[in-house]
Amino acid sequence: MTEPRVGDRGSSRSYFDFFRHLSTIATVVLVVVLVLYRDLYLDPVLALLSLAAFGVCALASFYGMFVAMEDAPLEKSGSLLKRLLYVAAAGLAGAVLCLIAGIAVSMF
Repeated sequence: MTEPRVGDRGSSRSYFDFFRHLSTIATVVLVVVLVLYRDLYLDPVLALLSLAAFGVCALASFYGMFVAMEDAPLEKSGSLLKRLLYVAAAGLAGAVLCLIAGIAVSMF
């Protein structure tokens, strides 16, 4: 995936779309965690860690969408958008890793 150019109005739209898709994927992970917690009796600590990581991802994604919708030039908000992107992706990765660890622990 290519990185958006600074100053390009279309790159703000690209950031917005990426955050939107990331929040959709995070919501799916949340639903999977909740269903598996109920059905597989996941370890409550790992389920809570997964939900906390989901919360970080969701907050960073929604805040990133609001920043991308602003009329401010991308030179000013570009570095903030990149940091929010990293935080949201790390939160989603953490939620998935906690989910996998929770499934592995519940099987043994």
